[in-house]
Amino acid sequence: MKKKMIFCLVLLFGIIALAACGNKENIVESEAGNITKDEFYKVLKERYGKATLQELVYKKVLEDKYDVSDKEVEAELKKIKDELGDSFEYAMMQSGYQDEDDLKDAIKFKLLQQKAAFDGVKVTDEELRQQYNMETKTVTARHILVKDEKTAKEVLEKLKGGEKFEDLAKKYSTDTATKDKGGDLGELNPDELERAFAVAAFQLNENQISEPVKTTYGYHIIQATKVETKKDVKSFDEMKDELTEKVKNAKVDSAKMQEKLDQLVKDAGVKINDKDLKDLFTSES
Repeated sequence: MKKKMIFCLVLLFGIIALAACGNKENIVESEAGNITKDEFYKVLKERYGKATLQELVYKKVLEDKYDVSDKEVEAELKKIKDELGDSFEYAMMQSGYQDEDDLKDAIKFKLLQQKAAFDGVKVTDEELRQQYNMETKTVTARHILVKDEKTAKEVLEKLKGGEKFEDLAKKYSTDTATKDKGGDLGELNPDELERAFAVAAFQLNENQISEPVKTTYGYHIIQATKVETKKDVKSFDEMKDELTEKVKNAKVDSAKMQEKLDQLVKDAGVKINDKDLKDLFTSES
């Protein structure tokens, strides 16, 4: 959450028109000297101008292409309130929001960015089923991490041949945090795992061992040591919208989001007339 500069930002853009015309009107008068609107605007622009103008342009081009309803904003606000409970008001103020309307404005901006990021992202039924596994199961697992696929296949063959998982973990695993514990990872949190690992682990039956799974860390052999279905889970169809959003989120990173925003700005033909900020959206800025 970020809105700590809101007071200054409102002042900044409230006087742009006057400052642009070279307004010399005093907004502060004292025996020590006066402060004109020009002087005030100059300081605010230097301190907050680029970030603020960029955000305003992004909002403008996003709102031109995508719609976010009041109902969607209220639903997101309810999620935040439900999560924070009695701490909501304190957390909101600590994050720099003046009131709920201020927070709603930030929520709307976030949802606009999300819609832009999700635009054109495809989701398959298989991916939805994989996500459903993650949402409706608890899985306790262990793994053996090795550096290459050849070694992973070698370890897998030894497991199929009857050798103990914990012995092979101690011998082969490069995960120093778990190798001496037989590769034990405890109960898995899919949100903290690379998606390839989470998908593989959460589709295993109890005691089943995976094929080699590649992540940025290397190759994993995973065994689910305990698998349980969560209580009171909704059906796949009931969760489909939620699952779709989570899969799309997993496919979109900050670099892709920025690329989308840059393209929207380009398509909108944005031109900045302030000479100090004119290079804001160029590659050199």
